[in-house]
Amino acid sequence: MVLMVFGHEIWLEGQNGKGTKTDIKLMYGHNMKTDGHVDAKRISSVVYGPGRKKIVPGIKSKTDCHIVTFTGEKPGYYIPVVDLSPLVISKTKKDEYKQGSRKMYKDIVYAGAFHQMAKKIIPIGDVGAYKARHVHGILDILPENPQLAKGKDISMTLLYEGKPVKGVTVKAVSKAEGKDLATGITDAKGIVKFPITRKGTWMFIARHNDPSKAVEDEYDETVFVSTLVMETA
Repeated sequence: MVLMVFGHEIWLEGQNGKGTKTDIKLMYGHNMKTDGHVDAKRISSVVYGPGRKKIVPGIKSKTDCHIVTFTGEKPGYYIPVVDLSPLVISKTKKDEYKQGSRKMYKDIVYAGAFHQMAKKIIPIGDVGAYKARHVHGILDILPENPQLAKGKDISMTLLYEGKPVKGVTVKAVSKAEGKDLATGITDAKGIVKFPITRKGTWMFIARHNDPSKAVEDEYDETVFVSTLVMETA
């Protein structure tokens, strides 16, 4: 889990199932390449359905992922969101990283609480018109469209605690390339745009550091990392 300091993240990928039952993979790694496995005890998840209905999905652990399962009761866009409970990581003067707060160790030069989130937009049935809506209370990526189109830009708004946040770096990762192909910084309205240069699956990663969420003798800041996976039409 120390790898979270250097850029590892969780994300939701794929969509399988029959009828209205849907399975999605919860993965962990970097740039859509799996690397390890998160502790199931740290996972919590809610699926936001049409009319803001909340569904608590089932979660089943596999060797290299977790399967998030839910059933949509009516046509529309469903938005599963997965949270990992915050993990505190401390850095020593010798550049050693240890799990736990400042007060647990000596010679600590930095300690951060890392809070990760993953989101996906799932269409079920005759969905009708798409309208971007905020569903998560911390760091939420809202795309203007539910699908990507090769050769066109995608605009998205980043909300922090429900409000547009300026100056946050967001990366666009192509699964096929296995690396980020574009980086943007949110403007005063929390908006950032990316060119979609190839077909396939993309992941958008936002990382926001908030020193105001520090706890004395525990950690210096909270680092929020949020991912959104989308596909081209």
